[in-house]
Amino acid sequence: MSAPTRSQRLAAKRAMKASQLANQENVGVPSVNLKKVKGRSGKRSVSEMSPAKAPVTRKRTAFGDITNAIHAHAERISMGKKKAPVGPSKKTTRPMTRNSSQTKIDLKKPVVGGNAIVRNRFGKLKEDEVAIHEAVLSSDLISSSNENQNEAMTSFSSETMSMLEGSFNDSLTASGKRKPRPVPRIPMEILKDSPVPETSAADTTLPDGVKPYDLDEDPNSVSEYADSIFRNMKKRELKFAVQNYLIQEGSETTGAMRAILVDWLVEVQENFELYHETLYLAVKITDFYLQHNPTPKELLQLVGATALLLSCKIEERSPPPLDDFQFICDDAYTHKQFVDMELKVLTAIDFELNIPVPYRFLRRFARVTGMSMQILTLSRYLLELSLHESKFVAERPSKVAAACLCLSLKLKKEHSWNVNFSYHTGYEERELEKLVRDLNKMMTDAPKNKLQTVRTKYSHTIFYEVAKTEPLPASELQ
Repeated sequence: MSAPTRSQRLAAKRAMKASQLANQENVGVPSVNLKKVKGRSGKRSVSEMSPAKAPVTRKRTAFGDITNAIHAHAERISMGKKKAPVGPSKKTTRPMTRNSSQTKIDLKKPVVGGNAIVRNRFGKLKEDEVAIHEAVLSSDLISSSNENQNEAMTSFSSETMSMLEGSFNDSLTASGKRKPRPVPRIPMEILKDSPVPETSAADTTLPDGVKPYDLDEDPNSVSEYADSIFRNMKKRELKFAVQNYLIQEGSETTGAMRAILVDWLVEVQENFELYHETLYLAVKITDFYLQHNPTPKELLQLVGATALLLSCKIEERSPPPLDDFQFICDDAYTHKQFVDMELKVLTAIDFELNIPVPYRFLRRFARVTGMSMQILTLSRYLLELSLHESKFVAERPSKVAAACLCLSLKLKKEHSWNVNFSYHTGYEERELEKLVRDLNKMMTDAPKNKLQTVRTKYSHTIFYEVAKTEPLPASELQ
């Protein structure tokens, strides 16, 4: 009999070690080495944030441009959208965030646990590992566990199996199809005590010239609730009314400081590719907090970033982590400061995050009146430009949205503010005259403003270059 080869001895040795590990009650896990991310002064580098070639970015400072965290967030979103590759997966590097830790585990060695063996991430085993696998499967431990499993499978009594088969056969019709489940009925005593829902606009008699909109019979669109939802949002406007705190005596925040903060938030929203509702809710939360809590200039950016963080948690499907918000502030604030400010903001708004914003009203008004995408985009430009202006802080969101739509109609000269617009928006044209003049003047002064983020954004062809639209002469709005 020939002596065993080196590979056979190695396979037998590993098989013996695998059997010892399998007999243990708790199988150990490979140790994890936690190492801090390398970088300058504890900050992450561009190469650590994205596996792709790092783009050339400028040094970002607080209240200035945004930092490289936008690339990490964009890469994280794109990785979520990519489909799983077919076949062996290539080695990828996850985007790193600041203060994150890197876990190193040897994926090439299979981890034996009980009577199962975990393969490496390529789903393959080497020759020596196959020998270990076969040795483990042929051991008495596996055979005994299989016997126990067979005994457990045969422990069902014949009565139990017949009950299961009988219940399954009862659920089938004569043709073999499954019977429909009976619809549960609500007791009449509950129906008598339940409140009667308010009548929607689609069920009432509409005035002459008003076109009904919420008549969609598709149950997924729940159009029968649309009118009541927006009427409830108009009621909640009064609850979240904001005063013009910028003109009050002793206010530490000025209109110019707030405009810089809003312009910075717009830039974050655009580069992080956040929803527009997220931006408007963040600005609303910021104003609601600042009107009751005087804040020094050094903490103003912390308030805005925290408001945007809260807004992302409500509106976004994949909100950026707190580390990204800390990094875009140029590490001016610590993690604890963000958490403390988040609690202060939530306490100030009484944990009421369902705040009506003008963007939702604008989309509703443009949709029910059948406006084109060009008019809607021009109205969105005017509405986003109004976020910088302190004169619009105290105005109702629905009224500002209606005024932006009214001015867009005048600029495009396509429609007039008729009874259909008045009915769906709730405002007559004479009620919007002052706001329309203020919006037109704001549009006239926009090219001379130092803050050009919104104007640059809407000068792109994807937004129909609506920022290049010429404003109306003041004489036409008198």
